Amino acid sequence: MAEDGLNDYERLRQENIRRNQEKLAPIRRKADELSAPIRLAKPKRPYQVRPKAPTGPVRSSGRARGIAPDNLPPDLSLTPSLASSILGGGAGTNVRAADDFNAGRGMVLMRAHVRNVVPCSIESMRVLPLADQTVVAAGDKRGNIGYWDVDGVSEDADGVDGVVFSYWPHKCPVSAIVAHQVAPHKFYSSSHQGEICLMDFEKEMYSMVHLREWPVYSLCQAQNSARCLYFGDEKGGLTLFDEREGKVLTTWDVHEERINSIDFHPEKPHMLATSSTDQTACIWDVRNIKRKEPDSLKVFKLEKSAQSAYFSPSGRMLAVTRYFISDHFSTLQLA
Repeated sequence: MAEDGLNDYERLRQENIRRNQEKLAPIRRKADELSAPIRLAKPKRPYQVRPKAPTGPVRSSGRARGIAPDNLPPDLSLTPSLASSILGGGAGTNVRAADDFNAGRGMVLMRAHVRNVVPCSIESMRVLPLADQTVVAAGDKRGNIGYWDVDGVSEDADGVDGVVFSYWPHKCPVSAIVAHQVAPHKFYSSSHQGEICLMDFEKEMYSMVHLREWPVYSLCQAQNSARCLYFGDEKGGLTLFDEREGKVLTTWDVHEERINSIDFHPEKPHMLATSSTDQTACIWDVRNIKRKEPDSLKVFKLEKSAQSAYFSPSGRMLAVTRYFISDHFSTLQLA
């Protein structure tokens, strides 16, 4: 034990927090611009600009800091610098039409646009709905969730774009990451251990919303009710959970096997799409759905497991992906 009363881990953690704050200091934005409309009951606090402290080059990678990501202990608290970065982004409001996107010109892969966000293979991913900032959240098979601030300033030796923060709210694969419909500073995540957690950037912490005995494989928030969550299990059950009351309201047997994704129609809050390992993707009307042997509005039958089914921004199309294995791989050239 050193003279400061801290052990080696505590000193390392304090040093990491200090370096994170220095690294994100140039991109801090006023958090009250986003949080004030949400917290109407609280008076708006005046924002004071802190002078930028002169710092030398700060490395953001775990390798440069001498830290092995796989051995990091669980840290459920977010640093204030990351919270300020996310809160300053603002909630996204404009939805681009599905017809004005040119994949040939808009989707170009460059080496500088590739980043290791989490230590292990990615199981789930979500682009956070911020209007003027690109932040990607990714969860891996060991329960880590990494946040990639693509527009952040990085001084990494590899010369890649953005700043990455990684946390460990779960102990097993992260099955889903969902943005809150009403509060853009909150995000849900679920795991194969049956955990549903809520991350609050204002409180800078994770909290467990629900814990069930069986794995959660998919998660979605109700389109017309911010307090209700829908999640899918390994037996094809679709469960409605009331977060405010803290209890399960009902479960429907909509598939014969695991539900891989849940997505609501952007303009019709009563309509949702599910995909399943039983090789089907279905569209449902939650107003008329039955608990046993429910009738779907539409069934899409595939040759393999349906891995996902998501509505387009306009709601006129449904994108469905299926499981596929190929013995032939082409070489991907990075610009």
